[in-house]
Amino acid sequence: MEGRRVAPAAGRERPLGWGATMRRRLTRRAVAAVARRLQRPELLAALYPGARRELHEQIALRAVLASALAQDSTYVDVGANRGQVLAEAVRVAPAGRHLAFEPIPALAEALEAAFPGVQCRRLALGARPGQADFCYFRGLDGWSGLRRNPEISDERGRPEHLSVTLSTLDAELEGLSPAVVKIDVEGAELDVLEGGRSALSRSRPLVIFEHVATAASLYGSPPGAPWDLLTELGYRVFSLTGEGPLTRSAFVAGAAFVNWLATPAA
Repeated sequence: MEGRRVAPAAGRERPLGWGATMRRRLTRRAVAAVARRLQRPELLAALYPGARRELHEQIALRAVLASALAQDSTYVDVGANRGQVLAEAVRVAPAGRHLAFEPIPALAEALEAAFPGVQCRRLALGARPGQADFCYFRGLDGWSGLRRNPEISDERGRPEHLSVTLSTLDAELEGLSPAVVKIDVEGAELDVLEGGRSALSRSRPLVIFEHVATAASLYGSPPGAPWDLLTELGYRVFSLTGEGPLTRSAFVAGAAFVNWLATPAA
């Protein structure tokens, strides 16, 4: 993510290549606007590797949900945000019992209104229950988390600190057997997995999780820790787009991937 940029002062020489860089940014914004207006994300993906990877992951995510969820399956969304993935799970499994966890009050309220058949719990999940400080970026809510992301400036993020209740997957999933658990909590994924050891061992769901080493480091999580924990629980780890099963070294080296899929070993 880019921070605030200041235009060169009058009479000051611009850095070499400044004009070309600005033209690329303006072109990308224009293509992105057209892609959104036409609902054609492949237009942006055709030009930019990051957007192409995101599109591939979106397609893979839909395929995983379609193959793993029966009409009445249970889906669990940890870090539901605005329900982007939840909406697809509800579409695939309309008769299922679904849970969404979202600690930001405004987003939780919107989820409850948009998905009346989903149990939306206003909680953050972690390794153990308690209370915690949560950094809510009102300008960029998808970057909010239990640790403040240093890439987001006050001007762009407009941070607000909330006191949130922490629970665990083990406590919240007692008596439930989800088919799929999705975890996207801006670096705290290992803590959520730690708090769900019993539930994962008992129910053996597919686990879709985000893992970015720089975000995980804010929580003191070593790059290979999610792979270690999931392997200990009898899972194999793939990239969401199907590469794998990955060795530990391949997982640690997989900086090109953001989203991952863990499947119970046979």
